[in-house]
Amino acid sequence: MEPITQGLLGAAVARASVGRSLGPRALGWGALIGMAPDLDVLAAPLHAGFGELVYHRGTTHALWFGPAVGPLLGWCLWKWRDGTPERLRAWIWLCVLVLVTHPLLDVFTPYGTQFFAPFWRARFAWNGVGIIDPLYTLLLALGLLAGWVTPRLATRAALAALAVSSLYLGYGVWLNERAERDLRQAIAAEGISGASVRVYPTVFQPWLRRFVARTDAEVRVGLYTPWRRNDAWWESFPTPPEDPRVDELLSTWEGRTFRWFAMDEITWRVRAGPERGTAIVEVDDLRYGFPGDAPERGFWGVRAVYDASGRRRGPVARYAQRRGGRIGPVLSAMWRATWGDFSAFAGPVEPGSPKPSAGGEADGDVPDP
Repeated sequence: MEPITQGLLGAAVARASVGRSLGPRALGWGALIGMAPDLDVLAAPLHAGFGELVYHRGTTHALWFGPAVGPLLGWCLWKWRDGTPERLRAWIWLCVLVLVTHPLLDVFTPYGTQFFAPFWRARFAWNGVGIIDPLYTLLLALGLLAGWVTPRLATRAALAALAVSSLYLGYGVWLNERAERDLRQAIAAEGISGASVRVYPTVFQPWLRRFVARTDAEVRVGLYTPWRRNDAWWESFPTPPEDPRVDELLSTWEGRTFRWFAMDEITWRVRAGPERGTAIVEVDDLRYGFPGDAPERGFWGVRAVYDASGRRRGPVARYAQRRGGRIGPVLSAMWRATWGDFSAFAGPVEPGSPKPSAGGEADGDVPDP
């Protein structure tokens, strides 16, 4: 989740757990500590820009980080801001709980969270909500606002906000499971068995889901909404053929790191290079993308240039997909699609419903640079 929501979560956890002991200052410190783990983005420039993939949601988001770092941080805050012996425990609990709940929220998004970094760098993602979800943010904000207006109910209001917002996250996971089940059943009804289907939340609301369905012959990338379960919109492209240049790119540290980051939800293409006889190999992350663009294009990927003999020229580099036109009409079309209106998108409409699992993990460690 983005920093504002993480700050609100930290404030709510602090208010609910130690608000009676520390008073209103628990809110401010809870918010600051709640946002602190995302300072790992400062490592983004490392490894020629691949540091963002490797270190964001890494060690500072591990489950051991809060219990290990929280007591020391709590003691430092107590020593600096308080010093009253009976409140030391409250400061420690504030830091531990807020640092633990930060990754527990992030794991509900499709980006992936490294629960055991740096010792084991598997990425976990439960695909409940998007990385921006105003409804979830609003639930936390309302609970804190209620406590601000009525201080004697502040702890209960924070607890209620945490309970309701947690149910909301569970609802998102359930939506993802149902979408995957419906989509698999729809594809099976076409006489296609063994299709792989993965579903991911989009942004701003919990209902519209992006899915990637793979069969032997094609890859389908589309949208599903529970408000119109019997229809799903998609675009498709042929399963990309194997190519030794693709294999070479994916065997590099950069290629293996990107594949690990994308949790294996990738596709690739080989196109003509800048000079005669050369070729450009591009690998995209299919978890993120705007509908209506080329279905095989995600928001970002990695690429390299190869000469006529198949040797790579230069390093593997990251790139972000540039989208022509305005974003507003696309977001408007996605909002209408949330309620079952796919008419803004060109392409086939599928009668049927959607399955896979509500999330998963990417096994293995990121390669050493």
